[in-house]
Amino acid sequence: MKFQKFNILDTKGTQETEIEVLFNLDHIISIKPIRINRPDKLLNGFWIRTTNGKKYRASKIPDELLSVIGEKYQGQVNMTVESDEQPFQ
Repeated sequence: MKFQKFNILDTKGTQETEIEVLFNLDHIISIKPIRINRPDKLLNGFWIRTTNGKKYRASKIPDELLSVIGEKYQGQVNMTVESDEQPFQ
């Protein structure tokens, strides 16, 4: 088993918190870059799907996986352009 730390967004009611979770990398099926809308900002993040069918929104993933996917998909989005269809930066 190979465990790595992820930062997951946990939504309870109207409150959203960020928690650290250890995932077994052998049980991750897919990681997809997404946009995460927070009340104060827009983030580049990841949609993680595991073998048990659960899905998680992550704001940070391990550097080992980030180097494969691309560092441009993590972090806050710079909103200098007024457009609903701004590409990933």
